[in-house]
Amino acid sequence: MCTTVYFIRHAQSDGSVKNEMTRPLTAQGMADRMTAVEYLKDVPVSAVCSSPYLRAVTTVQPLADCLGLPVVPVWDFREGETGDTAGIADLRQRQWHDRTFAAPGGESFAQVQRRVVQALLALVDQYPGGTVAVGCHGMMLSTLVQYFRPEFDYAAYQKVRGLMPWIVEVVFEGTDFCSLRSIDPFTGLEI
Repeated sequence: MCTTVYFIRHAQSDGSVKNEMTRPLTAQGMADRMTAVEYLKDVPVSAVCSSPYLRAVTTVQPLADCLGLPVVPVWDFREGETGDTAGIADLRQRQWHDRTFAAPGGESFAQVQRRVVQALLALVDQYPGGTVAVGCHGMMLSTLVQYFRPEFDYAAYQKVRGLMPWIVEVVFEGTDFCSLRSIDPFTGLEI
């Protein structure tokens, strides 16, 4: 019995809003989120979950509305906590090269990856044989892709960093990982 999870990275958000919880989508993001709906509209999604951050919820809300489903918040699908980055030139690059590095008050790549994988496995357990859509974030999703595809490195992350939304399909047979596909919803092509 296969369980499929579609992770949907949020559409373009307003970077001028510094509060992680309340950062909204831009007008472009509001329009672009519909590409994810179009891509998944014929998929038999049985549940829609999301990071509780506004930009992630807002990205998957039209899909949930289309399917007549609520958006269930899952705290562990939030973005990695950056912490105090004063004096750190490129936090993400440093975290990719030293998976244990965390800015003061922040999370390391390894910490984010651990909580995201655990949350994914909990979904697989909760919705066996189902299909779940999850609103999420770029770095968080990159840690998940890297867990299942160790060759996904900083250069690969740089290629998808600006892709908003970005869809990643993860399939399990029972509790065993089967496959992962990274999808550009604008073209429908695997990347």
